[in-house]
Amino acid sequence: MAITGITALSPVMPRQFQDLVRNVIEYEAVWDPDSVGSNGEQHEDVAIPGARLGDHVWVTIDIDVQNLDVVGHVTASDVVTLGLHNPSAGAVNLGSCNVHVVVLQFRHKHSD
Repeated sequence: MAITGITALSPVMPRQFQDLVRNVIEYEAVWDPDSVGSNGEQHEDVAIPGARLGDHVWVTIDIDVQNLDVVGHVTASDVVTLGLHNPSAGAVNLGSCNVHVVVLQFRHKHSD
């Protein structure tokens, strides 16, 4: 299933991180991932303008992930790939959930 209802948020950067982080890009969306089989994976690409290779991605989901590993990484300019990995012995179907994606652009990663 696809990501729907993606919304850009206006992040607030705490002052103590201003010397470390150059930019924060923050989005929320609704995701209804397909069932992830035992030892299986699922990936979904999301268009996030401004995301660049080398940026750090944090992903959170607002429901119990039932032991799934949730990851995100920039795979191309303006594209973040969200991933679910199921290390368990049975299939897991999360159903529809809200996903929160934060892209951090550190000063040492890119020139300003």
